[in-house]
Amino acid sequence: MNDVIAQFKPRILAVDDSKVMRRAIAKILGNEYEVIEAEHGEDAWTLLMNDETIQVVFTDLSMPYLDGYGLLERIRQAEDDRIREMPVIIITGKDDDETAQQQAFHKGATDFISKPFESVQLQARAKAHVQFELTARKLSETSAQLETQSAIDGITNLGGQRYFCKVADETLAYIKRHGGHFILLRMDIDHFESLFIKNGKPVADSILREVGQHLAKRVRHEDKLARVGLAKFAMLFPAANLEETQQLAERIRRDIESLEFKLKNNKSLRITVSIGILEPQLNPDSEISALMEEAEACLSEAVTQGGNRVSTRTTVTDVLGVSGMYAIDVSTAIRLIHEGRAELVKPHTASLLKELRPLLEFLSQATE
Repeated sequence: MNDVIAQFKPRILAVDDSKVMRRAIAKILGNEYEVIEAEHGEDAWTLLMNDETIQVVFTDLSMPYLDGYGLLERIRQAEDDRIREMPVIIITGKDDDETAQQQAFHKGATDFISKPFESVQLQARAKAHVQFELTARKLSETSAQLETQSAIDGITNLGGQRYFCKVADETLAYIKRHGGHFILLRMDIDHFESLFIKNGKPVADSILREVGQHLAKRVRHEDKLARVGLAKFAMLFPAANLEETQQLAERIRRDIESLEFKLKNNKSLRITVSIGILEPQLNPDSEISALMEEAEACLSEAVTQGGNRVSTRTTVTDVLGVSGMYAIDVSTAIRLIHEGRAELVKPHTASLLKELRPLLEFLSQATE
């Protein structure tokens, strides 16, 4: 398939009920691309279903029969991976307010361009997304490449959602066998959708890269960090102290708030983040999916309160030693003692001595 595409001009589908607008797109892009025209969403959908060489869609929102929202929704819900992952650039007009753009964004718009558009702007959008689509096709040629694509986030080079779910499940399974605990952290960039719509994908991607690099410098080797959504990040801290995790989250929040992003018009942009921290009480029925939902709820509290803040929730009880709970590990015992909660360690004395016995025997022999 890629050999076929390489022999011809890249194919772009322009969808607009205005023939003038379709002709304008064809005129601007015609030298480098083959522009296929559709008058409304139904015609566009038929073309997409029957022409697998189409690489990018530019579509208006207001059209008869099937509008841009409906077309976008069909594309993102398609069974065919090629169609579902198709870059879709929304053409917005003067009657499309920010609410309309937000709706398109939620339905899966890849990018936006406003009319009347400049030739250079339209050409830049076409070039970037045609290249992206072509790269995606190449990456999907083998199952191994697909696995890499889904495990690693291409913008931040952090782990992706699949990676995070895998390592979090492995960590939880280890704790179920050996005891211990972890803390989950969820972080969102505040108002990222509006930022994306106002400044475009290149600026949004640069912000994601910078934030990802900043987070990577803050975590320990044993911690797990990933980008799990558009502007969503998750971290898992094994055997972490809640107070220290809160302090780390505050440092991250303040540091990101102080970042300054330069725009092409010599203006600058600052961002903020909201963070939710969950210290969960683990038990034999604990599942990562449910724990992540709890962390999301904690994050929602921070967002509801205005954003740019850290919200913390702990479900750990004061009776870690009761029947049916996990035995705590040595690091947890030391933490509890440092926190002045030594009484919670006493029920676990036997299991801790059993865990420490090899070390104590070694030290005894080493000092003889």
